Amino acid sequence: MPIPAIILWGAAAVIGAVGGAKAIDAHNNNSKAERIVERSKDNYKRASEALENDRKGTGERLAALGKLKAEVFSHQIKHLVSMHKKFHSRLKGYNESFTVEDLRKCEKMVAQSVTLSQAVSSGSSAAVSGGLTALGAYGAVGAFATASTGTAISALSGAAATNATLAWLGGGSLAAGGFGMAGGMVALGGIALAPILAIAGFWAAGRSEENLSNAKDYESQVDQACAQMERIRTELSGIRANCDELAGVIHRMAELFNRYKVYDMKDRESFEKMMLIGKKLKAILDLPVIRKDGSAIPNIRATYSGLLEF
Repeated sequence: MPIPAIILWGAAAVIGAVGGAKAIDAHNNNSKAERIVERSKDNYKRASEALENDRKGTGERLAALGKLKAEVFSHQIKHLVSMHKKFHSRLKGYNESFTVEDLRKCEKMVAQSVTLSQAVSSGSSAAVSGGLTALGAYGAVGAFATASTGTAISALSGAAATNATLAWLGGGSLAAGGFGMAGGMVALGGIALAPILAIAGFWAAGRSEENLSNAKDYESQVDQACAQMERIRTELSGIRANCDELAGVIHRMAELFNRYKVYDMKDRESFEKMMLIGKKLKAILDLPVIRKDGSAIPNIRATYSGLLEF
């Protein structure tokens, strides 16, 4: 018995309606997936740009601190060493005098700082910038230590530096020899930033539900990367705060040194005050603002507060 045409038409209508609903669902899934991906890409771009700005700002702050330290070594500490060498035989009974080893190390640091200051005056280069960043980050003892290559760390730049954070902050982009965001790794305080997902092959034709699932996975990984970048920015903020804190103390101590600066021992009391202040100033110049893992030293005030007591 032939099937009535009206039944066939009804069946076709039902199939058509189901097919249309699936097509609508697929379109909605793909549209939603596209919105998720675009929103995630925008979030990642904003986060990475903010981190890059903080990286540059932190590198500049470290270099400025390094420049200040080099200038103080080239002037105040150089004068201190000169006066100690000239009058050390008359410093009997003076408890704050340098040992022979202290004097030798100090002379070496002064010589390296003078060289660095002269290089800055003649025009900055990548090596000079790296040296200033190292001096600001590590302090005089760390920056003027000798790397495995036999070269002072302050003379190294970019990825040649021994600390991953310093390489990133002082070296900059991947092309410039640093790690850079494009390198996929930013080591700072134990934080490792994974590279962003590649979107190649992201979409599967005719698989809208899979596309939506992939988009959500992508969003989750971007959210994790953005959270890591935010933590790194917090660490960079701590490093900049340390730079500002230490720079202020160095300025105050250098001014105090200049107030008691003398060129002979006619006024022994002033001479001894100058020597005492100078030795404490030298100790402050030795202080780093970052730890070996690259994170900011917590409560940096505690590291120098005792040096301000006379």
